[in-house]
Amino acid sequence: MFSNGLRLIGVVGAALLAGACSPSTHAPEKRTDVHIERVDKEFDIASGVTRVAIDNPWGEINVRGSDDRDVGIHAVVQRLPPAFANVEFKPRRDGDTLRIEVVIAGAASQGGAAAPARADVAAFIPGDLALSLTTRDSRIAATRRPAAIEAHTDSGEIHASSLGRLDLHSRSGQIRAIAIGKSWQGASEIATESGRIVLLVPTFGDIALAAETGGKLSTGFGLSVHPRANGGHEAHARYGAGTSSLHVQSATGEIVLEQLVLLGDDKGLPEDDD
Repeated sequence: MFSNGLRLIGVVGAALLAGACSPSTHAPEKRTDVHIERVDKEFDIASGVTRVAIDNPWGEINVRGSDDRDVGIHAVVQRLPPAFANVEFKPRRDGDTLRIEVVIAGAASQGGAAAPARADVAAFIPGDLALSLTTRDSRIAATRRPAAIEAHTDSGEIHASSLGRLDLHSRSGQIRAIAIGKSWQGASEIATESGRIVLLVPTFGDIALAAETGGKLSTGFGLSVHPRANGGHEAHARYGAGTSSLHVQSATGEIVLEQLVLLGDDKGLPEDDD
């Protein structure tokens, strides 16, 4: 789908980026007092679905592209004693969205240290579908996507890159992102409270950039950084027509901005380095 001829230049470099349900297949293993299962499921993408939402308070979400017109789930489930609680993947249609919720029997969605199970999910989703991904304190990774990405986690890390809108939020986890599009519909926002943000900015696009933090802000491409009257730093710039908003903010966390440079006429997505 994408060409390998496109490259990234920047100081960050390799540090960045880094329906119906079929029966599941279980291959249980036992390791001391933990039961480990590998679970595979498929969910149909009904007509009119343009977005997939996955809510997994119990572990990671890692998205991979797929040419199939369904959502494939591969999960590694760890069921803990003494309950060895059952883990389910519950789909439902909500307007234009297919929602998949990871549910642990008897556990509140807020989770906690005493959660009776963990489920780390790899999801195989067609690239033209927008994403909405939510975890509690685990990693979210969705890269080289043509469509918009929303990702929300409390303390987990987020890795994301897309041609479309980015809406990325983590309270204390680090966010590493590439806004690859020349323009997109809606405002992109990348925000933390105390987490570090590392972002590659498409200065070749029609971008209105605003970055604000109560902590440190640095840039490697000549963007002027100014102190704020109430402490911290900010930077603002307009590229091209400035029609696509890119807002980066952190209450106290560090923000690192680097320039995204595309070489040649290739309009595909770059290879990821994570």
